[in-house]
Amino acid sequence: MMNVLTPIVVLGLLLAASAGFVVGWWFRGRQMAGRELTLKRQFDNRLSAIEQDARQMLERARLESEAARRKIEADRDRLYTRLSKLDPEGGRRVNPSRRARLSRTRKVRTRNARPAAVAERARARATGQSDDLTRIKGIGPAFEARLNEMGYRTYLDLARWTSEDLDILGKGLGARIRLQEWSERAAELHRRKYDA
Repeated sequence: MMNVLTPIVVLGLLLAASAGFVVGWWFRGRQMAGRELTLKRQFDNRLSAIEQDARQMLERARLESEAARRKIEADRDRLYTRLSKLDPEGGRRVNPSRRARLSRTRKVRTRNARPAAVAERARARATGQSDDLTRIKGIGPAFEARLNEMGYRTYLDLARWTSEDLDILGKGLGARIRLQEWSERAAELHRRKYDA
């Protein structure tokens, strides 16, 4: 009888060990899944905190750059005001190297200009009226100064460019395609500023 019981006992022990192994493996899997879920939640929380910090830093940088831009614009306006008080003619002094490049364009523009437009620009120069042409994409401070020296100071001056004006300016400035865009943008800015 012992001989019969021994294989049954061994088989029972093997089955119990196998069942214990399977149950242990299942619990271990559940425990690992719980850890993985906890780590995923921690990672997601950390990632959202980093994203929020980045958004706050970007917003802070945007506000600081906007404040700096406003300060620079205020300083520029203050300096232009001082300059106009010191030199009522609008700063006719031009660097000699730039004068050589601008003189031909100025002569061509004055010779081919419509008399009414020339008189209107002269009135604008005399009153010191001018708009911030740098608000037009593609016109920077240097190009604005160049346009001002050519007699274009306001959005209306640029908006009234005819196709002849664009051809003449395109030859003098080398920017024919851009000039049309500038003229349209200047008309839009003039309407916004003066509700015309």
